[in-house]
Amino acid sequence: MPTSEEQFILKTLADNKGEMGFKELNEKCADKFEGCRIILKKLKEQGLVSFDGAVPAFSGKIKLVKEADRALALKRVKEENAPTTQAHGAPTDATLAVLKLLKEKGGSASYKDIISQLGEHFEGLRLILKKMKDQDRIDYEGDLPNSPTIIKMKDG
Repeated sequence: MPTSEEQFILKTLADNKGEMGFKELNEKCADKFEGCRIILKKLKEQGLVSFDGAVPAFSGKIKLVKEADRALALKRVKEENAPTTQAHGAPTDATLAVLKLLKEKGGSASYKDIISQLGEHFEGLRLILKKMKDQDRIDYEGDLPNSPTIIKMKDG
């Protein structure tokens, strides 16, 4: 059950066709309570609102997520927050599983193969693969992998 502050934000967005600038919404919240940005972050983590970034920018737009789209919004948030290393620097289970699978397949596998074999065990694999590429652990064409993409393990 949303808190009274969360309910206020959700109702305010609904009353404004489901979308408002953060600056305007923040001004409405400031009359009633503190911490609008943090509450919006929590609402995003629950899949109830969407905006760019981890916390809303002052010039950003806040959108109410439609009931039918909430599961997808929640999945996106989990993927955005998917880590590739643990706090102490060791690779996560998902990262290790991807590297093990690539090794078993001779150093490369299609994105489709990786998702079909590991997708039910780990959430946010697409973003984990992107982060692994950014860390120079794997390589593939493009920014985000998709079905025909071949993922290759980097040497070392």
